[in-house]
Amino acid sequence: MTESAWLGVYGFALLLALIAINIPIGFAMGIAGIVGLYFLMGPDAAMHTLGIVASGDFVSYSLSVIPLFVLMGVAAASSGMSQRLYSMANHVIGHARGGLGMATIGSAALFSSVCGSSIATAATMAKVAMPEMRRHAYDDGLAAGSIAAGGALGMLIPPSVILIVYALITETSIILLFAAALVPGLLAVAFYIVVIAIVVRVSPGSGPASRKESLKVRLRSLLDAVPVIILFLLVLGGIYGGVFTPTEAAAVGAVGSLVYFLATRGFNRSVLKSVFLETMATTGMIFIIVIGAGLFTFFLSYSGLPRVFAMSVAALELSPIVIALTIVALYLVLGCFMESLGIVILTVPVLFPLIQILAPEFGMTSAEAAVWFGVFVVIAVEIGLLTPPLGLNVFVIKGAVGDVELSTIYKGVLPFWLSDLLRLILLILFPGLALYLPSLL
Repeated sequence: MTESAWLGVYGFALLLALIAINIPIGFAMGIAGIVGLYFLMGPDAAMHTLGIVASGDFVSYSLSVIPLFVLMGVAAASSGMSQRLYSMANHVIGHARGGLGMATIGSAALFSSVCGSSIATAATMAKVAMPEMRRHAYDDGLAAGSIAAGGALGMLIPPSVILIVYALITETSIILLFAAALVPGLLAVAFYIVVIAIVVRVSPGSGPASRKESLKVRLRSLLDAVPVIILFLLVLGGIYGGVFTPTEAAAVGAVGSLVYFLATRGFNRSVLKSVFLETMATTGMIFIIVIGAGLFTFFLSYSGLPRVFAMSVAALELSPIVIALTIVALYLVLGCFMESLGIVILTVPVLFPLIQILAPEFGMTSAEAAVWFGVFVVIAVEIGLLTPPLGLNVFVIKGAVGDVELSTIYKGVLPFWLSDLLRLILLILFPGLALYLPSLL
């Protein structure tokens, strides 16, 4: 291995050390990148690179999609949108055994398609769905597991901030990634509903049926949710139909969410202020991570480490299935200790060149592999949100519903976790699950 590649290894070790002492991932990557470039290129070139990367990110048209989608999600969460979606789903299928859990999955899927954030979806649905399921004598494990699993959908179902960041790192089309994520996202919803059906069949008392509402009540709840469904169709339909670019669709979604907020909550100055402040804080955090990732990725690329790593793995002549399963194991381990965005930023710059080299072995072109791997990564990280001992979504549920034991939540999450593993294996065996829709665009 070359001397510069060894510097890449030392830079990676420095990054892990900084993360271990609780330096935020964005700053840790920026520091490791600058230090590495200092030794590779000298101080002047390192500072010049910092200026180019930072200024380039701040004026990037592609990055403008992030604050707009974040604003759309925050406004949606503050407007009562989740309550209306849950009410609709509850009135439609809540009367079936396990119906409230299934309603939680369905409303989380719709809400995440507008919100775009896994943590926000899990936190919001915990406040909305948990009291209702407890009122109907649901087992705490099934209730919490449904909410945690439904929240994880926010990472995959478009618009997904994680997919946007992946697109920026790998220079992959956001439109193609959104299209690729749709079928696996819907497959997740179907798998989760099947899991709930199996659980309540094995243990009928864990998810008793609720009272069946009249047709009039069900129609009213459906009408209440129509604006949310229209917003969902407008944003994603506009992107897939070629009417909007992703940035234009994000702007339409942000305006639509604000209009919905004003229509349902009125002009509440204090809540509007908190919406914009939360949007700025979240956007600032993401931009710091993106700039840090840009510096670290440039350093790794300049060192040649990703290329050396990719060639070394390719030389082992392992089967694509073995390599994919090894990457899955890596993501499950990292998911126990790190948050999702940090995992993507940390691993994609190293693993992406490997996937590009092995694309023919997987039966794909390089462009197809870039799209497929984006969905693969997000699902793997999504599983990490439910994996002990961290499982970020589990802690979100614990924070929202403090009187539920962590062991109870993990027990309830386990069947959903297994279904996610099955879904990821299917994606490895049948890449067309992710690639079919992009091939039509």
